[in-house]
Amino acid sequence: MNSKIGTELNIALDTPEPLRENSLELNTGYDNEFNSWRLIIKFIGNLSELAMDYNAVYTELLGGFAIILVCEDVVNDFAMDNRVIYIEKPKLFVQQRVSINGFVQSCMSVPYFNRGLRGSGVTVAIIDSGIDIFHEDFSVVTSGNDMVESKIVGLWDQSLSGNPPSGYNMGTYFDNNDINDAINTKQEFDSKDASGHGTAVAGIVTACTPNADLLIVKLATGDNEQVNTANLMMAIDFAVKYSIDNNVPLVINLSYGNNSGDHNGNSVLERYIDTVSLLSRVTFVVGAGNDALAGRHVQINMEYERVFNREFQIPSGEGSINIQVWSNFQDQIDVFLFTPSGEVLGPFNDYEQLVSYSINNMDIRVLNSGPSPINSRQETYISIIPVEDFIESGVWSIRLIPQKIIDGRVDIWLPVEGSTNTNIFFLNPSESTTITIPSTSESVITVGAYDSNNMSYAAFSGRGYTVDGNIKPDVVAPGVNIDAPRVGGGYSLVTGTSFATPFVSAASAMLMEYGIVMKNDPFLYGEKVKAYLISGAKTLPIFKDSPNILLGWGTLCVEDSFS
Repeated sequence: MNSKIGTELNIALDTPEPLRENSLELNTGYDNEFNSWRLIIKFIGNLSELAMDYNAVYTELLGGFAIILVCEDVVNDFAMDNRVIYIEKPKLFVQQRVSINGFVQSCMSVPYFNRGLRGSGVTVAIIDSGIDIFHEDFSVVTSGNDMVESKIVGLWDQSLSGNPPSGYNMGTYFDNNDINDAINTKQEFDSKDASGHGTAVAGIVTACTPNADLLIVKLATGDNEQVNTANLMMAIDFAVKYSIDNNVPLVINLSYGNNSGDHNGNSVLERYIDTVSLLSRVTFVVGAGNDALAGRHVQINMEYERVFNREFQIPSGEGSINIQVWSNFQDQIDVFLFTPSGEVLGPFNDYEQLVSYSINNMDIRVLNSGPSPINSRQETYISIIPVEDFIESGVWSIRLIPQKIIDGRVDIWLPVEGSTNTNIFFLNPSESTTITIPSTSESVITVGAYDSNNMSYAAFSGRGYTVDGNIKPDVVAPGVNIDAPRVGGGYSLVTGTSFATPFVSAASAMLMEYGIVMKNDPFLYGEKVKAYLISGAKTLPIFKDSPNILLGWGTLCVEDSFS
């Protein structure tokens, strides 16, 4: 196996395409019509020459990253090219499913009314499920006539074919004039928000900062209706380039997450975010996810001469699943998998050697990977795919037998809740380090949720810290029973870290307006915004210590961030 190739891609390339189609993850990025893979790469040198040498189609991103479509037959040769630093397939993401009381509880009233901070001159990019452009919250009546002007300065719908923005090869872009024409003539508009998620998120932002410009990206989904990292990276790239080209400060709001990585900021997506966060006046705000009580994570502190078993439940009717075991490369640990019917598979301790099993109408593939060019940790990736209908139900088990222990920490993750049947869980899970990727990135503001109605923490909200002990979440914001716009008009109550995140995006826009637009501090963006928001955070009455894994540094309080 090639260590420059991501673990999932290595397994996918070795798995027959008919079998891959039954997998939750492995076929993501594969184009059956052209027998090609849509891949994420980090590269050096001239991308056009690299692509030409392999007859590939590409979209160049900022920071030496790219999305490239290359024939499956040449993927391994492509990866061996010295101009390619690292390559992986797209990974699936799940949406992390606000009342004006959230505005008040977040201490936004004083900066809003006394300082006049309403987001003027700042663009907030909502990368989500789209938006209902006709909802009255997103437009204002122009002076002197009955025409309305949309707050949406641009909308890239990745799922529509036709007129992509310059530099990209998918979707359709609508500028402010296109959107205004549709609203004022009440004509049919092709871009829809089917789930209403993005409309609610954007509505919270504009309720708190009504003068902020909205830049919307509707993410394309695959056949399984889930977003992948390639589309998300292009959306981020588009938003950052908009900020650079238009010389405007930018907040990027992300409410998606997955468990595909070591939860320490080392995934390709997080590396990309860290890179582009330095290229413009941009602040990333990311939801911590809703997996605290989902039972999808266990942490083990290994000791000598002990055998560790961690059982997990798979219900009947589950199509496929993957498990990731992450540990320090200096540790030597034998990993075994026990099926409900008693088969023992393993140990999986040979690096870069893909092993496969065909048992009980299942195809099980395991790859034990050592360090890669972007991550010093080791990963054991286990893919369980049904050959026909479903994988075996019942209690499965991961067994760990230590051979050499230096660090001792082992983390095992199942896919995030929402991507699989909700009855998949570890029997004795860990509630710590249940924040999702990319909220574990160091450069983002990670947002958890709390219940502002009774001033208590939200039990579902993803909890910290990162594997290396970096404090996450950074802050929490109102995220329970929030009154937000719904598609078609009116409002409805929503709950989740997805809806806590836009409060912090709005708070970031306030700070950036004060610093950059009003010229009080031209460098008030990114890490500096995070520092100000942390400094103003308050703890809840039931908590004595701060920071902690539930609240990070505390609840959002914008007024105190100016103190």
